[in-house]
This record gives sequence, structure tokens and C-alpha cells, in this order.
Amino acid sequence: MTELKLGNIKSIAVVGGGPCGSAAIKSLLKENAFSRIVGFERRFETGGLWNYSDETSNTQKLPVPSLDPHDPSLLTPFKKPEDGSYIWPSAIYELLDTNVPYQIMEYSGTKFPESSKIFPTKQEVLDYFKEYSKEVEQYIKFGTIVVDVSFFPENENEKWRVTYRKVCDETNGGLEESDLVPDEVEMFDAVLLASGHYDLPYVPDRPGLKEWSAKYPNSVSHAKSFRHARQFKDAKGEILLVGNSASGLDLAYQLATILKRPVYKSARSKSSLPGGSSDFIKTVPDIESLDPETKQVKFVDGTTLDNVEKIIFATGYLRHYPYLKSLNSSDKPLVTNGERIRNLYKQLLSYNYPGLAFICVPRYILPTRVSETQTSWLAKVFTHKIKLPSVEQMEEEENKLLEERGDCPKFHNMMYPEDVLYSRSLNEEIKTVPGWEKTMVPCEWTYEDIQLRASANPLKEAYLKYKELNDGKCVTSVDELENSLGFQYAEVDKSLFGLD
Repeated sequence: MTELKLGNIKSIAVVGGGPCGSAAIKSLLKENAFSRIVGFERRFETGGLWNYSDETSNTQKLPVPSLDPHDPSLLTPFKKPEDGSYIWPSAIYELLDTNVPYQIMEYSGTKFPESSKIFPTKQEVLDYFKEYSKEVEQYIKFGTIVVDVSFFPENENEKWRVTYRKVCDETNGGLEESDLVPDEVEMFDAVLLASGHYDLPYVPDRPGLKEWSAKYPNSVSHAKSFRHARQFKDAKGEILLVGNSASGLDLAYQLATILKRPVYKSARSKSSLPGGSSDFIKTVPDIESLDPETKQVKFVDGTTLDNVEKIIFATGYLRHYPYLKSLNSSDKPLVTNGERIRNLYKQLLSYNYPGLAFICVPRYILPTRVSETQTSWLAKVFTHKIKLPSVEQMEEEENKLLEERGDCPKFHNMMYPEDVLYSRSLNEEIKTVPGWEKTMVPCEWTYEDIQLRASANPLKEAYLKYKELNDGKCVTSVDELENSLGFQYAEVDKSLFGLD
């Protein structure tokens, strides 16, 4: 059996200073066992992708289809003409609110304001994250983009080289090397990647799509460039939205209810996520092909849609880590086609590259809670307080999951109750370490929390219905939904979670 040799870890780099990166830094600091912790964030402030911007010009340059997770030129910052600052437009749109109630989004020891809506708006979420991150800002190099992370196993003490670059005019927003502002290099014992996975849009290929996009520029877009339904108010032809997950459901609902016109939503399968309903939303099957000459879209059941003017792909994102070029070109790549990250124990810790970890890889989890739990667990692994299984056992565990789910994006799915069980299992391992109470204490999953998690979908649907019936008023109390709409919590199997 092969042991994962982590060595003496004292210095740690955290790539990403958003909600997960801030939680990682805070957890590492509270472990009080590391001599140097450095965060790297390309934006100039905390909050990550929750920093909303109306600008979408960089996402409109996306190739159609978009299938290459390794092309660093696909994501570029936008320079604001009014002040010369650089921004990276994110997946956040104007009327976005969360899909889970704020009570189970909270970090340990940091509460949302009592006046918060059950499902907070983007601004409420951003304000919350910024408040939480204040105490770790001094450890983050803002306006800094990581351009390379390389592994040197022969260096027993400092195995990881991180090369980073200032985001400024001289480097064209961090995209180019500059003699005037040269790249900088630091060595670390470990690297935590907390840069998220909502960056590089995935646009699947379909016969005729490339030709369609070339013939009708700006007719094909991705949900990342959606900001408000008003972007499509002048469309004379049909609007086709592709995707039936969280953003697909929400964007279809917004387009239908704001524009008051039919919106066709192409879905491969039934969604397990919440969404508003409207008679204007017309669900159609998956796309088989597109004919740019006639502007007709054909679906897999043989039906067609004529006079299509706008196609919006709400089809998710590719796993994109351009700074891992040397590792991905090795015989043990972490990312190949962008659908999943390979060779991770607990979807977290690399067992091929000692000291490398990915924060919040699973989909459909609660990143705030999970990031604190994961990094508290990692801190104890890095200090050898939690013993890891052999590399062979870790590989066997991943292969078992691979057999169950396949080599595809679903590999990283972790929906309720799996997400709760995952967090609780890490928490239990943390509690085996003497003195764990003096380090980062992740949120516990109480019965009330689990009940909210189990009920998140019907709760969101009731929330949207209440808003529709009350001229846009947002409810702040579950009791109000119970009284006005008869909302009922989902039943929870206490035995599944070891609850009395």
C-alpha cells in the first residue's frame, strides 16, 4: 500500500479570494499551525463572482460551440472606460436570488441580517460575503492573477511553485507578460484551488450550430452573458433557451414573465431543481440539429421550431484551470475535456500530487458550509492529525463512484441528502482530533437545517408563487408561506442522519 507523502506543510497558497477562498484562508488561520498563508485574487475585492457587473462583452466573444477547457484566451477582463479598472463579468444577473434559504447558507458564527429575504438577492449575498471576509483581506494579494502552478516533488519542503502577475495596463489586465511589471514567483508546501467553476461557459456542439452562429452573429449566447430579459425585448422571432437546470429554469421564467411572450425551453430530462411556472414557457425536447438557411431548429422527437432568432445556452460550465498546464499535460492529468476533475479523494484532495486540493468541486452543494468544513478537514490532514487511507484505497473509492455515475459532469453531483451526509462525515472526522474545538468549528447540520435543505425546492417554488401573487413582494418568513399558501416542510428520515 502506498502512502500519500505530504511532508511538513507550513506554507499554503490559496488561489481565489471569493467566498470559498476566504473561508479557506480563515480555516487555515484558525488551525494556528501554518507559518505562511497567501491568497491570490484577480479581482480587486472579495466577493468573487457575486460582484455583479452589467458588462458582458467578454462573454460574447465565446466560440460556438465552446468545448475547450484549456484555452486561456477565452476569458478576458473588461476595462471600464470611466475609471480604467478591470472587471471579470460573472454568471450573476440582475434579478438573481438564491436557490436555498439563507439560514443554511451561513458560515459558522456569521449570521445573515434578520431582515434578509428567505432567498437573498445578489446584493444581500455580496454584502454578507464581504462582511465575512474582512478579517482575511490582509492575507490576499488582490488584482493578481495566477498564471502557473507547477509541482516539484524532489523539493521535500516547498513542492509547489506559484507564478502570478499584476492586473494592470502594462500586463493588459494580467493577460500578457511585461518587462515593466514582471511576473513574480513564490514557493509553497501546498496549494488550495478555490477559483470556482462558473467561469468558462460550455456550449455543446450540434449539427448546424457553428454555421448558424457564423451566419447570424450575436444570435447564440450563453447564460453567463444574460443580465436581464430586456436584452431580448426586440426579438421578432422565437426565443429558444437550452438547458433545464437552475439557470435554465430561472432564465426561462424571467423571459416569459417579463416579456410576456412564449419562450421555448429545450430539456433533455426533468429537472430536480426549483423554478417558477408560466403558461408562456413551452418545454421542447433536446436539439437534434439546426438549419441556418431556414432558421429552423429540429428536436430529437422529430418536431421543429421555425423562425428562431435567439438561442441561449444555459448548459453549464467547463472545469477550467489554465494555470495547471504542466499537470494537465502530464501522464496524470487533472482536467481533460473539462467535464470533471480526476483523481481526487472525497472530491477534494489530489492523491497524485501531494499538497494539492480543490475547494467546493461538487455541484449543488452549499459552498459556504462545505468550504469551511473541507478546509478545516484539510488543515488537520496537512498537520497529520487525520490519517488518510492508502493511495490505492483512495483510487478505489473514486473508481467506485466513477462506475456508478460515469465519466461525465454528473460525477460531481452531490444533491440532498448526499451533500448533508458528506459534510457531516467530514465533521465527524474533524471531531476525532483532540482540541478541534479551538480551530475552525464548521456549522453543524441540525434537524432544522436538514429540514430546510430537504424542503429547499418546494420552499423556493412557494416563494416565487407568493412573489407573483403579491406584486413582487419578497417574503422574509417561512411562517408567512405556511399561512398564505399552505406550504409544508418535507419529511426528513432522521435515521438517515443518526438523529433521535
